[in-house]
Amino acid sequence: MATLENPPAGPIGRTPGRDDAVAAAAAARSGSPSLRRGVVFGLGTLLIVFNAYFGTYAYVVVQALIWTQTALLRGPVVVLFFLVLVNMGFARWARRWALSQAELLLLYGMLCLGTCAAGYGFVQILINQMAAPFYPNNATSSSGFQDRIWPYIPAWLAPRDPAVINGFFRGNSTLYDPQVLAGWAVPVLAWTAFIFAIFWVLLCATTLLRRQWVEEERLTFPLVLLPLEMTEGGGRKPFWANKWMWGGFLVAGLAESVNALNFLYPAVPELPIKPVGPNQLDQFLTQRPWNQAGMFRIAFYPFVIGIAYLLSLDVSFSCWFLYLCVKAVYVASAALGLSEGGGSGPANRFPFIREQGAGAFIGIALFSAWMARRALAQAWREMKRPTGADRNELMSYRLALIGGGIGLLFLAGFLTAAGFAPHLAALYVFVYFCFSVTLARIVSEAGAGWAWAPSWSATAFTGDAVGVNTLSPKNLAVQYGYTSWMSDMRDNPMPQQMQSVRMGQSAGVSARAFLWPLIWASLFGIVCAFWAHLAIYYDHGASTAKVRPALANGATGPFRQAASLYLTPTYQDTYGLLAAGVGVLIAVGLSVLRQHFAWWPVHPLGYALATTPSMDYMWFPFLLAWFAKYLALRYGGIRAYRSSLPFFLGLILGDYVVPALWGLFGMLTGYQQYMSFPH
Repeated sequence: MATLENPPAGPIGRTPGRDDAVAAAAAARSGSPSLRRGVVFGLGTLLIVFNAYFGTYAYVVVQALIWTQTALLRGPVVVLFFLVLVNMGFARWARRWALSQAELLLLYGMLCLGTCAAGYGFVQILINQMAAPFYPNNATSSSGFQDRIWPYIPAWLAPRDPAVINGFFRGNSTLYDPQVLAGWAVPVLAWTAFIFAIFWVLLCATTLLRRQWVEEERLTFPLVLLPLEMTEGGGRKPFWANKWMWGGFLVAGLAESVNALNFLYPAVPELPIKPVGPNQLDQFLTQRPWNQAGMFRIAFYPFVIGIAYLLSLDVSFSCWFLYLCVKAVYVASAALGLSEGGGSGPANRFPFIREQGAGAFIGIALFSAWMARRALAQAWREMKRPTGADRNELMSYRLALIGGGIGLLFLAGFLTAAGFAPHLAALYVFVYFCFSVTLARIVSEAGAGWAWAPSWSATAFTGDAVGVNTLSPKNLAVQYGYTSWMSDMRDNPMPQQMQSVRMGQSAGVSARAFLWPLIWASLFGIVCAFWAHLAIYYDHGASTAKVRPALANGATGPFRQAASLYLTPTYQDTYGLLAAGVGVLIAVGLSVLRQHFAWWPVHPLGYALATTPSMDYMWFPFLLAWFAKYLALRYGGIRAYRSSLPFFLGLILGDYVVPALWGLFGMLTGYQQYMSFPH
């Protein structure tokens, strides 16, 4: 039940529980309203092609904006913004060409999955790592790649032909040379199948968890509010005429434009939005134990402030409060002599925050599965004896369970064929799946400007759980060299899949209407992501000064780690596993307390986020938004909150659209531009 402290985060003027139930019932009776599938498929396909190339070029070459990575993906929101503006024109002068809200939301969902595929945790990093160990400049005698990496990489995982590799890194070449295309064909097809299997398995999980999260627990899904408001009535509703929304848009847009001008013309004053320069509070913490706090900075990202304002007070409070608690624990550990600082021994790793984070993510995923046990049992019964009870789901429960099981087997089989031991492949897939579910839960309830997975990644966790000394050379080379790209999970597709289905329900669109568009967007988005990155790199060169250096420079790191572990393998991390167990217990304990005591103020998702790098950038915007919302509710009530909400939605929209325009300017002029986020 909504309270004064935790009002519903649904669209303005809408009661989520009642209106969504009505919308779902209407969708079940009449199907998807005003949905022209051919138009959506055709337009969505064209937009995915544009989205893949522009987003890649703007980040890799122009280096002006992050098109991916954020929980509310910038690229799809920007495209939706201009799509709605064009749609307004059609609605006025050519109504039969205008798109309905259902069609706009379906296009948005397709763009989200296409953007994920091209993101930092998928093709954007993988494409560099595929080629990195075989580039002559990287495979020097000191790197040891030829002896410790090359013999153990299957030919179908990466190209090796020098003529193919050199053009990728040096540029001034073309992807469309037959020799180049042939060199990349098999590896790209192999990784496309693997990535698509990830999308498919998580789509099946979305089907199985949707009922529990949406109808039973009624998670708030704060990030669906902006797309819903933008598209309501096809873009012809009061949101676009709201002066407060445009006020927030203007504030964010002007702030980012001032900094963009400062980047081009240093005489223009800069606004300290980012956690750099004077906002680096850790530069003043030079004495022990205060210097053990680590990175401690403030930021004023407009879009993060806007997102945090949408959250319930207990969630936003838990995020920034527990982050400060983590910093306090670091300092207290050093002051009490529990942590010596530096090194990798147990005394130097206390309080094991990295390991607690992995445990927290696993614990929340397991607790979510436990909470959904009745829904999962119903899905199992429906699979054995179909009754049509799953007609309103994304897919049938039978397809979700059988198809998801086949997908999991494929993922484990792929890793085994690549070089993993079978039991390690199973463990890796289990950990990755748990992290994905928790990330989806975080985004569905805590929004999160950008949500990182635990720093103790699935790759490192799997190796440390059994001991690197037990791994075969092939297992070691493939595990640390060719799965580390999966460690950055900010572009994980499950949060976007769950939000797409939730938006459809709010708009009265049948979930089944999203199935094939989302499947096609996933597969076609992966292919377009590979094409866009390869085309750009063969033109500009992955290791030249024309592109973002971090991508190519960071690609060799995993292989250097693998080569180092080949010579000096580590042993089973008993202390880390114990700390992860503590993280599981804390996360589950906080979940149980919230379930049984309505007054309990600390949310387990805040604990999970506080143990990752997410809050390093977001804790202060969350604090500002929490305080602003508290004041609005305390002194103005729910009416003041709803009246102020368009302003904060405008902050998000302005902070997304205006930097994108600067990126377009850089793309047209050929000049590198200011990057608005993150640093």
